[in-house]
Amino acid sequence: MKLSAKGRYAIKAMINIALNTSKEPKTLLQIAKHQGISLSYLEQLFALLRKNNLVSGIRGPGGGYKLSDEPDNITIAQIINAINSDKIRKEPVERKDEVIWSKFNAKLCNYLETVTLGSLISENNSASMPESAQTDVIVEDVMINGGI
Repeated sequence: MKLSAKGRYAIKAMINIALNTSKEPKTLLQIAKHQGISLSYLEQLFALLRKNNLVSGIRGPGGGYKLSDEPDNITIAQIINAINSDKIRKEPVERKDEVIWSKFNAKLCNYLETVTLGSLISENNSASMPESAQTDVIVEDVMINGGI
């Protein structure tokens, strides 16, 4: 599992969709503006998220993206694995530092499989805070402080 800016943007986008209180799907343009990243970069991320059945696209006017499942059923590990699914896995090197890193990675994966979008949103949802600030607070909590 690789924690990267790419994974962080994917998690933020998924949280942004999950926080959407309207029944209308979110467009990639809305998400790109909110996150301050290019639309083409976000399209690449959503191609991977869609391929891994984490989001579903709605075509046409009023189209956009919705979560494929309830936020409580989508884990952070699923999002990161979907984004990294295009990476070729290397054969593990049996050096001591690689073995230690591999064990740490396994523990991190196990932990992130227990953290869902729903749990992040419910733990950090504040009615007085705008949606854009909520997304940033949630992702910072997970990525820096270890989350819940």
